[in-house]
This record gives sequence, C-alpha cells and structure tokens, in this order.
Amino acid sequence: MNLNEFLLSVIKKGASDIHFKVGSPPVVRIFGDLIVTKSSALRPQDTSTLAFNFLNESKGRYFDSFTEIDTTYSIGDKARFRVNIFKSRGYFSIAMRYIPIEVPDIESLGIPPVAKKFALEHRGLTLVTGVTGSGKSTTLAAMIDHINKNKRTHIITIEDPVEFIHNDIKSVINQREVGVDSPTFTAAMRAAMREDPDVILIGELRDTDAVATAIRAAETGHLVLSTFHTVNTKETINSLVSFFPEHQQAQVQAQLAANLRGVISQRLIRRKDNAGRVLAAEVLVNTPTIRACILDREKREDIPYYISQGASEYGMLTFDQAVMKLYKADLISYDDALANATSPAEFERALQFG
Repeated sequence: MNLNEFLLSVIKKGASDIHFKVGSPPVVRIFGDLIVTKSSALRPQDTSTLAFNFLNESKGRYFDSFTEIDTTYSIGDKARFRVNIFKSRGYFSIAMRYIPIEVPDIESLGIPPVAKKFALEHRGLTLVTGVTGSGKSTTLAAMIDHINKNKRTHIITIEDPVEFIHNDIKSVINQREVGVDSPTFTAAMRAAMREDPDVILIGELRDTDAVATAIRAAETGHLVLSTFHTVNTKETINSLVSFFPEHQQAQVQAQLAANLRGVISQRLIRRKDNAGRVLAAEVLVNTPTIRACILDREKREDIPYYISQGASEYGMLTFDQAVMKLYKADLISYDDALANATSPAEFERALQFG
C-alpha cells in the first residue's frame, strides 16, 4: 500500500492523527486512542524519505539546521493534513493531523449557538481554548465559515501552517502562512493592520507580543479570533494577564475587560456508543459582571459561578453544565461524564438533586 492509500484508509476508520517513528509501525489516533497498525516497523530511510517527500510538496518550507518544521500535505481533493516533521534521537519522526476538506458548520460540530453571535461581532477579541487535539482550529474554521456566508468582510488568517482552506463566498479571505507568506506571527499581525481587515484570525497566541498585538487590533475596531492553550475560561483570563510584567497587568486587565467578547473552552469526550467523540464546551460571555471579575483578580474565582447563572440570558455554560447535557442526552457514559467534570463531587450532587 502506498502512502496516499494508507492515509485514506486510516482516516476512513476515524483517524485524527498519524505518527511515523523509526523502530515502530505507523501509529494512528482513533477517537482519542493510539492504535498500532499491523504494518512493518519503520526504518530510518523510511521516515527520511517520507519527510523529504512532504517537504517537496510544500512551498517555501525548509529545515533550519535539520530541527523541525510544520507544513501541510494534500491528497488531491480527498484529504488534507497538517504535518510536523522533527528529529528524535537523530532520526526523522512525523506527526500528521487530518484536516477535512469541507469546513464543518457550527451546528454539526455541536458548538454552542453563541459562537454564531461571537462570529458576527463587529469588533473585539474572542478566544477558543483547550488542550491539543480538542478541536480549537476546527471551531475557528467554522466561525470563519459562518462569517463568510453571512457578511461582506475582509478576513485575514495568520496560520502556521494554513489548515482549512476557505473559498470566498460573501467575504474576501486572504490566508497567510507563517514561514512562507510572512517570517513570524508578530510580523504578519503587524502587517495585517495595514491590509484593511475587518476580521483577523490568528492561529495561536504564543507569546506576549502576540497577545498585545491581538488586543490592540481588537481595540482599533477589528474582530480578532484566536486560540489559546488553557483548560477553562477562568484560567484563560488569568493566563492572558500573567503573560505581562506585573507593572503592565492593570492596563491589560482594563483592555481585556473592554475588548474581550467571549471565550469558548473545549474538551472532546468519547461517545457512549464508541462512534467517535462529542464536544463539551464551557462558554464565557463578557457581561458587566464578568467584566468586573476581569478587573479584580480576587473576583476571578467567582467566574464559574457567574457563568452557571448566565445560561438562559446570555448563553453561557460551565463545563459541568455542558457535560450534564451530554450525559442526560445519553451521549456519554457516567464514568466519562464524571472524569470530565470540573468538580466530580458537585456533578454527582447535581445528578441526585437536579
């Protein structure tokens, strides 16, 4: 079986990630679990050949002293992959992430409906957070697709690498790849401000400069969408502020309080019928009460409570409320519900008395 046949066969079985490593057969991640394939163990020349084949398919991507690189790989109009090539004990290893050709919509992903409201805001900052593999990029792609279908805007995406490909519908979309179209995230973000954008998507907020530039773009009348590696909405606020030196934190708190529109924090939980995974999302909407919490560090501990009270009026949702909905809909098992609840004891109590 050649590479393309192998990749198409494993994604047909539900693989989200594929790993190639010297000394092991290819390994695939299906619905969150790593599964070793029945292929032969890979030799150094196997992974080396794969690495340079992927590089030959990409434009403007080269190894920097043979360390690591991100790129993409496509199989015609059938499949697309994000590819990370790196060295492990002197040999090439490769990690691939499957990216669907069709951009999924917000409803089919199970993303809370308030994401549509976030997407159609005229300005401000909205973040999608979660651990690696929790579907952050997919959610952002669905939000960009929603804008594209409903508004005439100029959208600039800054990604490393470009993942979902968007075609112009109502909006004009320019997708810029770091390392190919611009040297760094920060350079691309600064340049974007001079490119007449209405919406700026930043693949990931990686450092202080990126966070500062994103907040500044939101302040100057742009809608900014990005991802951040935090596990819940309260931690997101704390982490954004703590990126900065203490003498700047009061100013950053004020900027976030004024410009943050919302945060969607995501977890993927195994379905009870083992037919994949389902999204549990905590949603924070920047209401006046939440704004007061952002401004006062001590009040941030109360954010989960205010989220739980804002479900009907604002569309907010805690993780425990999201998990409870999935459990009551018989989509996830009791054990998985408990394992993913922020407070298992409170979750059990809510089950008994709710």
